[in-house]
Amino acid sequence: MLIRHLTEQDTPDLLNTLNHAFADYIVPFQLNAEQLQFKIKSENIVSHWSLGVFDSERLVAFIMHGVRKENGKTVVYNAGTGVLPEYRVQGLVGKMYDFIQPFFEENKVNELVLEVIEKNQSAIRAYEKNGFAIRRKLLCFGGELKPISHQNAASIEALHELLWEDLQLFWDISPSWQTAIPSMDVTQPTAFGAFIDSELVGYVLFNPVNNRICHIAVAAQYRRKGIGTQLLAEVQKQLPNEKLQFNNIDEAAENLKSFLEKLGLANNINQFEMSKNL
Repeated sequence: MLIRHLTEQDTPDLLNTLNHAFADYIVPFQLNAEQLQFKIKSENIVSHWSLGVFDSERLVAFIMHGVRKENGKTVVYNAGTGVLPEYRVQGLVGKMYDFIQPFFEENKVNELVLEVIEKNQSAIRAYEKNGFAIRRKLLCFGGELKPISHQNAASIEALHELLWEDLQLFWDISPSWQTAIPSMDVTQPTAFGAFIDSELVGYVLFNPVNNRICHIAVAAQYRRKGIGTQLLAEVQKQLPNEKLQFNNIDEAAENLKSFLEKLGLANNINQFEMSKNL
């Protein structure tokens, strides 16, 4: 078997192998060509930083890597690892990491980051064996919002520009890779802000294509006044009777967890964010 860096020409084979590899996953999912391209673009996935294992020209395993500069450091994100069922238990993921280690060193990579489902203990053990450590637990919520009644504590208006220096002031937690600022700048989610006396005091971002909430945050001094409820009521208005998903919320955000559950979303699965310093 051959391990090599991927090229853009491998993308059709990557899609096919990805769908076969994840068909029996803990949380099965499938992508079409357009969705894979969206993932590649929004997660800064770079072909020649990604790897494939080939058996007689058949792609049987892969790691997709996203690459970003964060605070002057080069950070590489494992955007997806897949192995076809008949090629598992052969240590192919470890072999791919061994293969790419010199490339990471040559390109002065500072940190590797990945996410793994909490129940996937075999994968967690394999990553720990490779030098990764759990950094934080990420909660994923899904379901249909309950009918929301609310008072108009603020004026809800569409945001046509995301001024991150202002929006970050509302954060208690940092978003994960898929909803970090670079991803939001690419995906351009629908955005609404909450205003009191013309002052922005909260905001929500969501993607109407896949019904995912990306961010919701309210300035600390304006919390517990119904503003978050108003923002989610606007999401409900824009996406009526839809099942929503809100992924990768840092478990440290206990108030947000309680808030989402109160409005009908269930914490249906969790992930660990793991990292490895190089």
